[in-house]
Amino acid sequence: MNIAYACDDAYIEQTGISLLSVFENNKDEKIIVYLISKGISKGNIEVLDMICSAYNGELRVVNFENIAWDLPKGSCGRHLETIYAKIFFSRIARLDKVLYLDSDIVVVGSLKDLWNTDLSGVYMGVVETTYAKGKKALGIAKDYPFFNDGMALVNVDYCRKNDLISKSIEVINQFNGNPPVLSEGVLNKVCGDKVKYVSLRYNLISGNLYFGLKDLDYLFEQLHYDKEDLRESCLNPVSVHYISGFYNRPWCKNCSHPYKDYYLKYKELSPWKDAVLQDKDLSFRIKIAELAYKIFGFRLIDGLRKVLGLFY
Repeated sequence: MNIAYACDDAYIEQTGISLLSVFENNKDEKIIVYLISKGISKGNIEVLDMICSAYNGELRVVNFENIAWDLPKGSCGRHLETIYAKIFFSRIARLDKVLYLDSDIVVVGSLKDLWNTDLSGVYMGVVETTYAKGKKALGIAKDYPFFNDGMALVNVDYCRKNDLISKSIEVINQFNGNPPVLSEGVLNKVCGDKVKYVSLRYNLISGNLYFGLKDLDYLFEQLHYDKEDLRESCLNPVSVHYISGFYNRPWCKNCSHPYKDYYLKYKELSPWKDAVLQDKDLSFRIKIAELAYKIFGFRLIDGLRKVLGLFY
């Protein structure tokens, strides 16, 4: 089982805790970890290597610049440019399939069934998201599925044969290096219907959890999923993706995420068990949005959003 992360030193704690959670819940698998590094220090690489060795895994470090030398320059906002790393996996020798995970994901169950997903004829296996900002700018139909790329089971061989890299670079250049939603927008535009939608359990993002727990029936109407899968993903996720919206992150003191204890559990088992939680609050914009949803309800706000064409 090949697992990939992409980060720099600033996110090494989250990456290490995520990695440990993968190993803890997949002890029967031989795991090779591909770390796409943006200047990660020798000391931090040694810590991740120690985690891999403790579970008989293998760490392979790939410098981001060595695979993404032709990435068009542009603003990534609060993100690091390694967010585009998954586009360039086909330049890693002898790699034909890999499960990419954002560093803010914790795995709480077996990935075996996901890993064995048939990806014939598609770029990757992904999970649909309710938050699809940028569709209009990207030229994607309003009612077309839109996936979150924080978890992507990448068919590297198919990407290589179908030239995902040049197609993605072309899209990035169309937006002068600043495509809507960065890599997520690019991949949705390029991959189109050549993706396979896997269970929501494998990438439980905060929006699907927040709205799913509050208004499951209405949210089901917005997604192209079986209703029971949506319910099961909220109650029994395999991978929890701690996107900051509404809940804050579990490495922050005031996190209200229902599954923050998963992160804290693996933190306690990690070399960062004594790391102090951060004093970081939600943005004013997120607080206002959450208040609006609480007062007026998801149906009304979402309906208004669609009428006004917001986030499309």
